[in-house]
Amino acid sequence: MSKESCLSPVESGQYIAANSDHIRISKEAVTKTAGQIYGGVDQKEYAASWRNRAVQPEETPEWIFLIDLLNFSFWSPDPSTEFAVEYDGAVYTDYFALCAVVKRAHKEGLKLTHPDVQSRLTYEEFAHAFRSATAQPIPLLKERYELVREAGQTMIKLYDGSFANCVKKCERSAQKLISVVVRDFPSFRDEAEFKGQKVSFYKRAQILVADLWACFEGQGLGEFRDIETLTAFADYRVPQILRYFGILLYDETLEETLEKGTVMSSGDPLEVEIRGCTIWAVELIKKEFMKTDINSMLVDFYLWNAATDMLTDSTPGNPAHKTRSFYY
Repeated sequence: MSKESCLSPVESGQYIAANSDHIRISKEAVTKTAGQIYGGVDQKEYAASWRNRAVQPEETPEWIFLIDLLNFSFWSPDPSTEFAVEYDGAVYTDYFALCAVVKRAHKEGLKLTHPDVQSRLTYEEFAHAFRSATAQPIPLLKERYELVREAGQTMIKLYDGSFANCVKKCERSAQKLISVVVRDFPSFRDEAEFKGQKVSFYKRAQILVADLWACFEGQGLGEFRDIETLTAFADYRVPQILRYFGILLYDETLEETLEKGTVMSSGDPLEVEIRGCTIWAVELIKKEFMKTDINSMLVDFYLWNAATDMLTDSTPGNPAHKTRSFYY
């Protein structure tokens, strides 16, 4: 493949891992970890995680699209406080705060999942919907608003106001849906350049497909004949747990950058190495399960849950990296 063309996420992971200056993948730790997590990677659990998220069954495709459109950058610059949402007597943070925002807005009469509402939404309405229970607002609020407005207008123009129409046109192909979403909705175009080669991660576009698959249990709108081609969803948490398991080995330069809490820009070589090596490490774990139906998406789901259970953003000796980006 020429250096002018963009590598797919799996190709990108392999290329970045092979050319990384600051990260090494331990094959021994890959094999050990695969043995430890075998039996814990469960397709049914992944699907069950969706049961209570949708607002209305008929709105589920639009719900999934909106959530994954806005599923990025929840970390707070101040560890002592973070964006939080009160809904139905409980307080939610991170990704679940986003879900709570949409549910609360619907309850208050603002149907954020509807493209016609998105396309004419005012910034004041949007900001009110995202009001925080703490002094910390959600990061990138203005950018989120612009993405929602743009997405609503595009969905009306190209897909008659229905994400389900977009999915159906892709004929049960996960890769085709990813390509279409990346083409038509620019914020999903999660790409960078590494050592002269254009690479891709497509974290949110791949999660969009995975969430459809999980929510519909591989049937109807969630049926994809090539679901196994999805890679890990390269974010903050999965590389952190891979480092905890000894799979990702960082050099002194990268370790010092993380310990200082340095915010890496999107596309910084260190950030690209972390994300690319994450993808390839999960591919290597998956290869340990070759005779099963375990795919990279399910391995990622297990690892992400393990990270949220065992680690915090600022775990001593193993903090998550920081990048303020709408890609993840």
